[in-house]
Amino acid sequence: MLRSIRLALVSSLVALSAMSVHAADTWPTQTVRLVVPTPAGSSVDIVARVVAEKLGGMLGQTVIVDNKGGAGGTIGADAVAKARDGHTFLLAYNGPVTVAPAMFPKLPYNPQRDLAPVILAVTQPNVLAVRTDLKVNSVKELIALAKTRPGKIDYASVGNGSLSHLAMEMLKMKSDTFLLHIPFNGGPAASLALGRGDVQVLFAALSNVQALVKDGRVKLLAVSNAKRSAAVPELPTIAEQGFPGFDATTWNGFMAPASTPKEVVVRLNKAIDQILAMPEVKQKLLVAGAETAGGSVEQFGALLKSETAAWAAVIERTGIKPD
Repeated sequence: MLRSIRLALVSSLVALSAMSVHAADTWPTQTVRLVVPTPAGSSVDIVARVVAEKLGGMLGQTVIVDNKGGAGGTIGADAVAKARDGHTFLLAYNGPVTVAPAMFPKLPYNPQRDLAPVILAVTQPNVLAVRTDLKVNSVKELIALAKTRPGKIDYASVGNGSLSHLAMEMLKMKSDTFLLHIPFNGGPAASLALGRGDVQVLFAALSNVQALVKDGRVKLLAVSNAKRSAAVPELPTIAEQGFPGFDATTWNGFMAPASTPKEVVVRLNKAIDQILAMPEVKQKLLVAGAETAGGSVEQFGALLKSETAAWAAVIERTGIKPD
């Protein structure tokens, strides 16, 4: 009788596995919704729309981009974490996935438990942008000016607890300098404030400040990556300007609700990886300041794990707390 039970269990597992593979073959059966946890026009939104345009054709279904910004990206991330339709996914960035767990003690979702990695899409340099009329031409000059005017220079971020916030706090900590933080809801709003002169300094994705640089209102001092970016190879890193080891790279990556069948995740990974390898996609995203990444599900998962630990340490050292 025990042998019969075992055979029945094995048969059931084989049947379930076959059903799962079949589901992946027939998926998607309806419109795919790609949630972007930032406002329309943001750097994350640009990446989402470039990929979605190609993804729909590859999957044979419409792919719509749904902007759900606010609360440092956690509103959109929470919506995907709780989705159960099998057709809702997230284009995440550092904030709501690797930063939020240390920032928000009562986060309504657990990124490690409720979201599954699909693929790392792009990396984007956070650029250190300043008003042209601030009359500084390097990170060292900005720090020197800030030391003569403690608390008199305002810096914007794309949201409390965002990477643009943490990057500046890291620089303040390393340089023993004080600048006043003014958070905004997303990159477009923060960049608009910089352009108007409401604030003097901003760490932001390159795409958010390119227009301001072109019209002469803003200049770029550095990239926050550990290495120079192919998008702006002439721009030195902060590490090169007297702060070795400084690294605050922004990334965007696709994630799924943890309940998503593994076979669907793998299929989506392969489709997006092919899209990211297309020359026209690479060029379009590079113009927007993003370098395509790609890779396996496991590689992205390892990045999420290591970065979650790293930003938790920074938040603990700086004492950053949510508003």
